[in-house]
Amino acid sequence: MPLRALLDQRVSGLCEDEVQSKVSFQWEALTAPFELQPGDETAGYSWWTMPPGVRSYNAEEYIGFDESATMVMSKLYPDDTACAFDIILGHSQGAILTAALLSIKPELQSTSNAPLGYILNGVAWPNPYQSNLTSLAQQKSDDSGKVPRLAFVMGKNDSINPIESAMQVHEAYGRAAFDVSIVHHEGGHSVPLGRDEDSVRALEELVDWIMEIARERAQILNSDS
Repeated sequence: MPLRALLDQRVSGLCEDEVQSKVSFQWEALTAPFELQPGDETAGYSWWTMPPGVRSYNAEEYIGFDESATMVMSKLYPDDTACAFDIILGHSQGAILTAALLSIKPELQSTSNAPLGYILNGVAWPNPYQSNLTSLAQQKSDDSGKVPRLAFVMGKNDSINPIESAMQVHEAYGRAAFDVSIVHHEGGHSVPLGRDEDSVRALEELVDWIMEIARERAQILNSDS
């Protein structure tokens, strides 16, 4: 994965005075619970199912969403108390799932015991949870901690989830005073692959964003030690 390789390279180049010993990354991937083609594991998996022809950004219901939400939250809080992850990266349906969870799970809306940041690649409007997103701006901020950062990775030629739909999500969280930013690239739906100058530039921006969070976590660990 080019993002992981670039991040490892950046960490290895840190100076000792940049708390190198405190900055490291461990990656873990979740497999969605629903087979795209039941009985054929090679076809891939999804976080929910929908009727033929329906897309996540116009669906009235995500069938199986509750099961997926429970799986993700159980992984975030394995002992029901402390959050086990600092950054969450969601792609496509995974990004939509993340956007929806942020709108319905108050514990994720502050970094006091939750991930510090979320990367949403190829996200689209989580239509069944639109009222939750649109109401976030009216809700009072949680005074117990700062809000998380959200990095939206948007391919200008994304033919799967329209970039306009991703902008809806970005604007909703911006109005709710989340720390939002956008990494644009000229590619499509996938995470930038680093195969051209524009893609490398996008990856570098994303790594900069991740490293800011890593340093923030390292400072927290230093203050606690």
